[in-house]
Amino acid sequence: MTTRFTRAALCAAVSSLALASGAYAQTATDDPAASERRTIDVVTVTAQQREQSAQDVPISLGAYGADELLAAGVRDIKDLISIAPGLMVTSTQAETITTARIRGIGTVGDNFGLESSVGVYIDGVFRARNGVGFSDLGEIERIEVLRGPQGTLFGKNTSAGVLNIVTVAPEFEYGGALQAEAGNFGYRRLSGHVTGPIGGETLAVRLFGAIGERDGFTDMTLRQPGGTRQVESETNSYYTFRAQALWAPNAEVEGRFIADYTQRDEFCCSAVQWRTAAGPAGLVGAVGGQVLNPANPDARRAFSNREYQQDVTDYGVSAEFDFELPVGTLTTITSWRNWENTRTQDIDFTSADIAYRADGNSTDLTRFDQEVRLTGINGNLDWLVGGIYSHEELDLNDAIRFGANWEVYLGLAASGGTNPLFISQTLNAVAGAPLFAPGQALPAGSGVNQDTYNQTGRSWALFTHNTYQLTDQFAITGGLRYTRETKDVVASFSTNPTPGCAFLETVFGPDPIAGAAGTPLAGLAPLVCLPYARTGLDANGYDRERTDEEVSGTLRATFDVSDDVMLYAGFSRGFKAGGFNLDREFNGPVSGGSFTNSDSSFRPELIDAYEVGFKSQLFGNVLQLNGNYFYQEITDFQLNTFTGLAFVVQNIPEVTTYGVEVDFSWATPIEGLDITGGYAYVNATYGDNLGTLPAALFRLPGSQISLSPEHFITGQAIYERPLTDTLMFLAALDARWVSEYNTGSDLAPGKEQEAFTMLNGRLGVGSMNGRWNVEVWGRNLTDETYAQVAFDQFAQTGTFGAFLGAPRTWGVTLRTEW
Repeated sequence: MTTRFTRAALCAAVSSLALASGAYAQTATDDPAASERRTIDVVTVTAQQREQSAQDVPISLGAYGADELLAAGVRDIKDLISIAPGLMVTSTQAETITTARIRGIGTVGDNFGLESSVGVYIDGVFRARNGVGFSDLGEIERIEVLRGPQGTLFGKNTSAGVLNIVTVAPEFEYGGALQAEAGNFGYRRLSGHVTGPIGGETLAVRLFGAIGERDGFTDMTLRQPGGTRQVESETNSYYTFRAQALWAPNAEVEGRFIADYTQRDEFCCSAVQWRTAAGPAGLVGAVGGQVLNPANPDARRAFSNREYQQDVTDYGVSAEFDFELPVGTLTTITSWRNWENTRTQDIDFTSADIAYRADGNSTDLTRFDQEVRLTGINGNLDWLVGGIYSHEELDLNDAIRFGANWEVYLGLAASGGTNPLFISQTLNAVAGAPLFAPGQALPAGSGVNQDTYNQTGRSWALFTHNTYQLTDQFAITGGLRYTRETKDVVASFSTNPTPGCAFLETVFGPDPIAGAAGTPLAGLAPLVCLPYARTGLDANGYDRERTDEEVSGTLRATFDVSDDVMLYAGFSRGFKAGGFNLDREFNGPVSGGSFTNSDSSFRPELIDAYEVGFKSQLFGNVLQLNGNYFYQEITDFQLNTFTGLAFVVQNIPEVTTYGVEVDFSWATPIEGLDITGGYAYVNATYGDNLGTLPAALFRLPGSQISLSPEHFITGQAIYERPLTDTLMFLAALDARWVSEYNTGSDLAPGKEQEAFTMLNGRLGVGSMNGRWNVEVWGRNLTDETYAQVAFDQFAQTGTFGAFLGAPRTWGVTLRTEW
């Protein structure tokens, strides 16, 4: 009902604007003074590591300036989806586990061993995972969404595309701003900046800071030994600081230095029941827990017996220099960053004490990058050569343990709900002796004591990107990149005794699941001996290394039909290195009752992309209209899937995506009204012949991949006009509609998200000189309830949980500038 209403309202609003525009255009035709029309502002981008008009870059991209981002309320990369067609950004177990997808391609972010297919760059510095780049971005100058492989110039982990974020630089004029915001859910944010020169005209600085907090979106019933209480989940509290210096001692040298620090504390992220199966719901109730049956996502109600506490610290420094040399411009970018995260979690998402992530779960990611580029122009040749070296240290600690209700819950599940003592009785029967008293086969606190993964990554690349102007109208662009990446992971494992599984390991060996096959325990062994209960890795752990290398590149042709219309066609290859699944995997040789060097590696991901398109500036640049058709073949797509009991990482041999992307910007005949929009059709499917897959992935062959709607429509209208000689009025509305899609990596029925529309709006008034303004705003105005990701709840067959998108939020912003 809500979706139909919002689509109808959106169509009516657009029709009204079109009629008003037509009437105004007719009036303007009768008035000679109205013959001078407004035009679309040129957006300068660095998509090819050179400053160019977005209309001159022969690739599919979306470029969003400060005004558009401000009107849409974009604070982080997730907000960007409201105005960027074809872009999907979702979060799951934590806001740090955030994944971006372009043209249907992205990497599920629940495993730090898998890196991103969409690269996030902030001021030229790569963020090692999408979630690492998820934070309050502060003052944004522009964001570029580059679609398709961008490996030649951006390199690492850009096989699906790039989000290139540029923040506002220091200025050589004194100025500053203060901004205060307040809204529902207890939202409060205070931010400000100062900028200006220091000691002359060679050094300018900019200092920015923000502090914010918000209450939770979800009502949670938290059941703990001390009693049951109601709490809010998805809370947020943070502060961030950024200091910059711009140094320009002469016309030949310029340097930009940036240091930033962010601290975030969150109670996040709970899941609501998306679909509840009667059997598991009854079992949860039988052990004293609670779920919603039937599921009611609109209630935004969750259950837990553990807190979801998350702390994030993110900081780094970078220095970028440009040197004008006789041969060209030499650019160097040096950066160092550290990202730390600790969290606890109830992994079964019920108030029963089944399983949990204990204290000691942490991630520490440190990265150093050094890039050097030399660009120049010789006659008709615009050339670029460069190289980059990266060093990354990743330390990951994890501890998943079983709760006090696990043995009884599993016994009821295995016996059809009739016998809570089924586990201990069955194991005693096999042993022929009373080895296990009730509750002692799978006791509380058993499971992972501490798993530690120390991964070191080293990569280097050489690249070149060159455009030759064959005629005034025709140009050829070619680029090559050689990348070599080595990863070394040392893993150690420690398991708290799980006596029931230890008994089966004694009977069947270090792989009790394979050993029990064909016996009466074949169905029970995989449940008693989940990966977190097995000890087969404890004695030896593993030390693994892999090296991947690849030559990637691009070849494009550009033809200028006129000064206002450009045609282009091209091919590009993207490359994402292989890696290691940083989760328990039991394989490899066995010696002395233990695995000696388990192999958790997966292969590189390759994308071959073809694209033809056009870019145009029509009617004297009153309208910019761009479109393209793309076709992409992905080899060894890296997929991470949760089966309801454990994560499975798999290379999928073949994925194909093709589609159409169209975007426009229109300076309407109504003075002050600008309309932008876009449409993307994305058909992203798995191949028909995928070889041998894990049982959970049997639905994949020939199907549309997860989290990939076929249709995206976005639109934004910004209207500004003077109210008086001193007052300016602002109204902005943006809308996004996506068609139905499946949110689960295994494509299980019931994990679908129906087509829906999101509406965001803003109204404001301020001084003509920009000294102050007041705005009221709202996001998700129709309060749509939608799943970012639906998943199998732990050990609850047929019950799906979901991480929901934000509900309707609204607030007021006060801003003053000087």
